[in-house]
This record gives sequence, structure tokens and C-alpha cells, in this order.
Amino acid sequence: MSDQEFTATSSGLFTCISCQVAFQTPESQRNHYQTEWHRYNLKRKVVSLPCVTLDQFNSKTEAREAKEAEVKKELTTSNNYCGTCKKTFGSHNQYQNHMQSKKHSEVLAKQALKKKENVENKVVKVAEPTPKVDLRVTEETTEEEMMAMIDEKIKAAPRLEETDCLFCTHRSETFEENMTHMTNTHSLFIPDIEFLVDLRGLIRYLGEKISVGNVCIFCNGKGRGLRSIDAVRKHMNDKGHCKIAYDDDNDAAELVDFYDFSSSYPQIEGEDVDIDAELEALTASLTLADDELSLVLPNGSIIGNRHMKRYYDQKLKPEETRDSILINKLIGQYSDAPAFESMRNSQNNRLLLTDGRHGMRPTEAFKDLRTRHEYTTKVGMNQNRLQKHFRIQII
Repeated sequence: MSDQEFTATSSGLFTCISCQVAFQTPESQRNHYQTEWHRYNLKRKVVSLPCVTLDQFNSKTEAREAKEAEVKKELTTSNNYCGTCKKTFGSHNQYQNHMQSKKHSEVLAKQALKKKENVENKVVKVAEPTPKVDLRVTEETTEEEMMAMIDEKIKAAPRLEETDCLFCTHRSETFEENMTHMTNTHSLFIPDIEFLVDLRGLIRYLGEKISVGNVCIFCNGKGRGLRSIDAVRKHMNDKGHCKIAYDDDNDAAELVDFYDFSSSYPQIEGEDVDIDAELEALTASLTLADDELSLVLPNGSIIGNRHMKRYYDQKLKPEETRDSILINKLIGQYSDAPAFESMRNSQNNRLLLTDGRHGMRPTEAFKDLRTRHEYTTKVGMNQNRLQKHFRIQII
């Protein structure tokens, strides 16, 4: 700052050459030197620019503050997310560069053109409120009335389109985007997708189960009844049931129309084998057993029903028929009987086949020998690492 700015003029006024203003007292002049307006004019003077008045400086300051507030508001509301391109950016500068990029402008133009075509081609219909169907059943309700009530509910129920998410209210523009949304957001998994031949039909069928039948696609009617599509969606999201029931045979058989497993059938090289004809011939050769729960194969083998598996798994101890075991059992029974007490007293030192120890009753000697044999067998099995069931090692 030059010395001329601190000197008083001949008229007694104190001036500021940078801002071109005059003051009556030196205190007001010193206060002026501490203002942002004076600093701004000093910076303009360094680059040889004319000074600005106080009104011009205030207007510039207000415009700058308004712009900063707008940028801050846009930053807090957008959170650096571009809804057009569906991308999130790490900083506001990256977001601003993206908004001014050519790629963003092209995507924005394509979406505007697509929305315009949809408006021209589609007829907007006013959605009518869905009438509520009274499903209360009394003792006087006949079967025909119940069927009529079910048909009325099916007719009045809302339908989910291919672009509607099964688990929330999200609606995509295309079927592929809807599948991507359900896969990424709700972790939807399609079982045996390599054999699936009708994906759209499967999604439509699941949508009707949810919207019309109000059934969870994982519980599949096994849980409590739900009364609306919103209740079904809330149940699936809360319980983590955003998946298709496929483990049980009945659940898999329900979806078999949408699959084709013919590619997994074994084929003989050089021959065209009709699998259906072979299955029919094999089925014709099968017969039911007398209990009507088992199948008898052509070779005589019997295949049991899976509902009887708990009984097949039982391992009952067979009845002992060896003479030595029966004789020892009889000796033990007679020896313990009260009628032979005098014989036990006279033959107290008589032993059975033991290791030669004296003073032991025959039954005690036999039990001791059997206990030692069982212990030796158990130790041998543990040392040999024997297992009850054999399992093929997967390499």
C-alpha cells in the first residue's frame, strides 16, 4: 500500500486511491482498509483493472453467495448421483464434469425421445379402484357359491406385468432391467437356469401366485394365509423369502412346465434313442408289491416308498440262533433261578470257559469275557478309522 493513501489532502479529507473514496476522519479511513471491498480493489489494481464501487461490490457478493448456496443445495439433494445414467460419483467435481459431458447429453436425449414415443403410442387409461370381494364363508354357503366367490376374486385381483418387480413396487422399462433389479436388489436366484426354456412364463406365473393367490413363492402355501399383495411382499422381504421353492419334489414338479431336461438324458452314440418309449417300456415292466407301497423291478429287486424310509433305516438286532449262545443263555437262566440255589452253593468253584481265574461264578465270568471282547473290538474300530457309511471321495 502506497504512502499516498495515508496522507490527507489540502481540504482536510482522508482518501483511498484504490477505491477512489474520501473520509472525514482517519479512524474511518483505517476501518475502510480492513474491509473486503478495499482488498478486492487492491487485487484489481494489481492486474491493472479499474476499481468497483461499493454497490457493484455488494451485488457481486450477493450473486456469488446465491450461486454457492444453489450449488450446496444441489449437492445435498443429488448426493452426486445421476438418475439419467444411474451412476454415483465420488466427488462433486466428478459429478459436474459428468453432467457437462457429451455422453450424458446423448443419454438424456435418447430418454426424452423414448418418452415422447411412448406418450404418442399409448392411450392413457384412468385406473379404476379395485372392488373388494367378500370372501366370508358360513355354514350355509354351498360349493357353487364358494367357487363363484373364488372366480370373482381372481377376476378382481390386480395383475403384475413382466416389468413389475415381484418383491417391491419398482417398475422397470424392460423385462431385462426388471430381472437385473430383482437379481441385484432382492438376490433372486433361478434354479437350474441352464435347463430353463420359458423365463418370461415363469416370472408371469410367479407374479400371479403373488398378486392373485397372495401366496409366498418360498412358503408355497405352507405358512399362514395372507390377504393382499402388499402383505405378501412385506412377508417375503422380512423373512428373506425372495427365492423360489425348489427343494421339495412337489415344488419342483409345479415348475416343470417351464423347463426342458431332455439335454441331460444319456444318449448312445450312433443311435437315436427314444427316451419316452424306453420310459414307457420300463414303467410297463414294473409291478406293485403286496403292500402296494413298493415297486418290484424286472430283476426281482424291490424299491421301497420314501415315506417308509424311517422304518427301512431301523437296524434291528437279529435273533440269535447259534447253539453256544443259546446254551450259555440257558445256563445263566437256570443258575439264577431260586430252585438251583443249593447246586450253586455246592458248585461255587465251578467255572465256565474263562481266562483261568478262580472264585468267579459262571455267569460273571461270561459277562466279564464278553465285556473285554467288546472293548477290544471298539478300540480296534477306532484305531482303524472305520466309518458307518461309505462316501465316495469327490476329486
